Amino acid sequence: MKGKLWIALGLLIVASMLMTACAAPAPQIQTVIETVVVEKEKVVEKVATVEVEKIKEVVSTVEVEVEKQVEVLVTPTPAPANPYRPEDLFKLSDELKAATADCKPAADAKYALLTNAVAPFWTAAQIGASRASGEINVPITFQAPTAAEKLSQQLSMLETFVNDNYSAITFSAIDRDAPKPIIADAIAKGIPVLLTDSDATGSERLLYIGMSDYDAGRSAGEAAKEIIGSGKVVGLVGYATAQNAQDRIQGVKDVFEGTDLELVEVLLDDIKPEVALSNAQTAMQKYPDLAGFITFYSYDGPAACQAVAQAGNTGKVKVIAFDAEPETQRCTGEGVVQAMIGQRVYFYGYLSGLIMHAMVCNGIEPTMQLLDPYLSDWPSLATATTAKGAEGKIHLNTGVDVIKGDTFELYKDYLNSIGIPSQ
Repeated sequence: MKGKLWIALGLLIVASMLMTACAAPAPQIQTVIETVVVEKEKVVEKVATVEVEKIKEVVSTVEVEVEKQVEVLVTPTPAPANPYRPEDLFKLSDELKAATADCKPAADAKYALLTNAVAPFWTAAQIGASRASGEINVPITFQAPTAAEKLSQQLSMLETFVNDNYSAITFSAIDRDAPKPIIADAIAKGIPVLLTDSDATGSERLLYIGMSDYDAGRSAGEAAKEIIGSGKVVGLVGYATAQNAQDRIQGVKDVFEGTDLELVEVLLDDIKPEVALSNAQTAMQKYPDLAGFITFYSYDGPAACQAVAQAGNTGKVKVIAFDAEPETQRCTGEGVVQAMIGQRVYFYGYLSGLIMHAMVCNGIEPTMQLLDPYLSDWPSLATATTAKGAEGKIHLNTGVDVIKGDTFELYKDYLNSIGIPSQ
């Protein structure tokens, strides 16, 4: 009986397996032979069994409506040029560099730039001179008098440059007459001498690089007419003997003539900021109805600003300040200074370096011919000994900037574009 049961059970299992096989197609068996190279360089055949399933791929097509966007390319309108960027001076710089591109200066070539004092005003010129030096591969010595008697020290420094056979010299004259013999000596020795910022009118120097100080004085006077309007105005200045101070003051006086503005006095400080501050404080005490200041030297603006702010007279006593050194810019931003009369001091250093180099490399006459389209007659104002324009075309006029509250940001944008903080 047990044997029959085992036989019946076996038949059931076999039937079950046959039914499963009929329910699904049997997988196909594929034999893959893989040849493997072993270290002993014997070939072994490795057999693997892989099950391959047949899969029916169903592909469906879907229509999608795509919205086409057409991009219209519009040529952008160029932004207006910054009005404070002196394109003519940049153009001249490129022409000078092109003219000296093949110049190989002597191994002992060296140039000098001597200022009239140590002041933030000169930082931009120092940067310009340094850049020019790097481009022309000639050292440029940058110095300033620091002694109490700055005029005598400046004259001594000039003599040293001449005696040390500097290849060319540029300086800002504290006194327009005192350096004339030294300039003559340098020219006689074949050393080109240029003036910048403040001229030695009537001397043998070859070129004056700078703004027209008389025109700048007139610009300050016009700004005072607009901003101050009427009343008493006091001037602050460093040197009474300097050409730049004399011409600026005269420009203001000429504009004030016939108006309700009066330049009641100009106070001297001998390039001493602490004296300038004291002068501004004294002026407000002396003239309780003072309408404004015109400050003619760079550090005079911050001095007037401090005095006006400390007295609580911001907006009541207006300030028109020459130059845009950092403290004057701060005072303008705070509304204590209403206008700045800016010089392009960066080019006092940069162009001085390039022009000295051109004169040494190419000669004086060829360089003056290159400069001719940029030159104007000098002096722009007659002196006791020199008629207006009598010295001919020796003035490279770098121009004047008038900066007010509504254009201050534009001016700062320009300074940033050439990498200088002030000038």
